[in-house]
Amino acid sequence: MLGAFALAAAMIGTAAPASADDSPAVGSSCSSGQVGDSATSGDGALVRCLATEDGGSSWTADTGATGIIADLEQQGYSVRIDRVGSGALSTCKVSDVRNPITTTRVDHNARADQPETIVLNKTVNVSLDCTG
Repeated sequence: MLGAFALAAAMIGTAAPASADDSPAVGSSCSSGQVGDSATSGDGALVRCLATEDGGSSWTADTGATGIIADLEQQGYSVRIDRVGSGALSTCKVSDVRNPITTTRVDHNARADQPETIVLNKTVNVSLDCTG
């Protein structure tokens, strides 16, 4: 479990702030090309562009859960979420990251002397505490 939190902490640290003239506000819309990007809002809060349920995207406070989920998705993982509580995702805290599974196959037809490994699927489970 300690390794999972180290992974989560490392992912949070990878966020790059935007420049001062690019300061998005929490709740403002962002483009689909910015989904997963992080920035610093005008008030200094870390925000991340996330897809919304209505098919759009908006800047959301990055409380850790949003950033970790976005970073895992950017790494190609399908993220399975289990949660305690009914709070908004922006208020959730990550309690565990576990079971990263990568399914691959080897293509021996690519080149006889150097088979190619192809990633078929990557999944990981993330547990959230959304009670606060």
